[in-house]
Amino acid sequence: MKRSSLLIILVLSMSIPMWAQYNPHPEGINYDENFRGQFHFSPKSGWMNDINGLVFSGGKYHMLYQWGESVRHGGYATSEDLLHWTDRGIALIPKKTFLQGATQNVSGDQIFSGSAVVVKGKTAKRITGCSKEAIVAVYTGTGKGTCLAWSNDNGETWHDYPGNPVANPTIIKHNYPRDPVVFYHQPSKKYILAIYENGTSFYCSNDLIEWHFLSNIEFGFECPDMYELPLDGDANNMKWVLCDAKGSYLVGDFDGERFIPCGQKPLLMTCGPDFYASQTFPAGGLADKNDGRIIQIAWMDRWNGGCGETVWKRNATFPVELGLVSRGDKMCVTRNPIEEIKALYTNTWKWEAQTLTEDNNLFKQNNNSSKGLRKRVFDLKAVFDLNGCGASRFGFQIANKTIAYNVDGGVLLDNKLLPGPDGKLELRILVDWGQLEVFADGGAYSYCEQFAFSPDGKGKLSFFTDGPVSLVSMELNEIGSIWEQK
Repeated sequence: MKRSSLLIILVLSMSIPMWAQYNPHPEGINYDENFRGQFHFSPKSGWMNDINGLVFSGGKYHMLYQWGESVRHGGYATSEDLLHWTDRGIALIPKKTFLQGATQNVSGDQIFSGSAVVVKGKTAKRITGCSKEAIVAVYTGTGKGTCLAWSNDNGETWHDYPGNPVANPTIIKHNYPRDPVVFYHQPSKKYILAIYENGTSFYCSNDLIEWHFLSNIEFGFECPDMYELPLDGDANNMKWVLCDAKGSYLVGDFDGERFIPCGQKPLLMTCGPDFYASQTFPAGGLADKNDGRIIQIAWMDRWNGGCGETVWKRNATFPVELGLVSRGDKMCVTRNPIEEIKALYTNTWKWEAQTLTEDNNLFKQNNNSSKGLRKRVFDLKAVFDLNGCGASRFGFQIANKTIAYNVDGGVLLDNKLLPGPDGKLELRILVDWGQLEVFADGGAYSYCEQFAFSPDGKGKLSFFTDGPVSLVSMELNEIGSIWEQK
């Protein structure tokens, strides 16, 4: 064969993608099944597990997540606004895939948890062979170790790094280092890898390929995440937060080698049964938008079973912006729904200040209906003044779910919650078809639960109290479906 012909064949073969997205989802799914979240992300079909990679690249947000109940794959979704997500199918296909016709394109028997970063220049060239911007997934390939997969066409095709594993090779079958999270540490100008390994171990690298051990801290169980936040909004007083899969976290300092806790005991950033393996968009991953927020998404797992969902199983929390505030002698992480949620609002109802009693008709006043207000998907904000409160218990009945506040004990949904120094209690309640999230105390209190709200559309709202309680203000915003454009 002539050399020119051989070169033509080589160029043509290089221009054909090695692999395209694999779509395992059947046709005819309209995201209208019972308990399907209308503004919480869920896979089109099949099992969803840990969030495994959040980055911003090519003008859109990218989310990798574990997919597949019997064998974990790398599910993949994209969004232009953090609200409307497109399920792109399966990006990372492991050796033990059960998908008919799917070809392995990454290392490992299964895809266990990891993270993702955006690279370009020399780092991208060493991994992908090209200096253009690329998304690099850093994950645990079971039977291998810490591995890399990459895409430099904005997520359209994904490829294995032939030098896998790059770190943390599998040593013991059920107790190997796993769940790496990687971020770029600007002061040391190195990539830092935090991994679940007898607590949390830290490694550093210049190129995501050669890794060197730094230190270990006896803290954390699975899926670490780490980020820097300004204390009380002060950019001159930045603190690092190290958290694990359960949402337990330490606040401290990081010098590029060691995490040094500030002295307070580990705290829990959320309560409720459905928060696990949270991950954040790294600050560098949002730099293209000049966006300094740290945005978090977690897996709503329900370890003791789902809420009866079919076609798909499990879903993600709604994206929140993280903060760090002083509460007495503690530094507490705050979680608050991202401001973009306002773009989903359709109808709005507002209530002025009033005293509510046992025979109140709060939700009938603004509905012109004897049946009361019935909404299945909404964002409710309410402020109460508890100074001189005559009630010992009050709250909301939302379909078949009771959200009660115990005034004497200062308890909401079986978790401690005291009013602010001014005696006011601010509540925010996100209600979806199968998901409940509650926020209070400026976001220092948050609660996540999958819940089987009545699926028959008769989700009546009511307010109950056993004595007079002062309502300062209340607003209910109905939320449109994020799936309407699909």
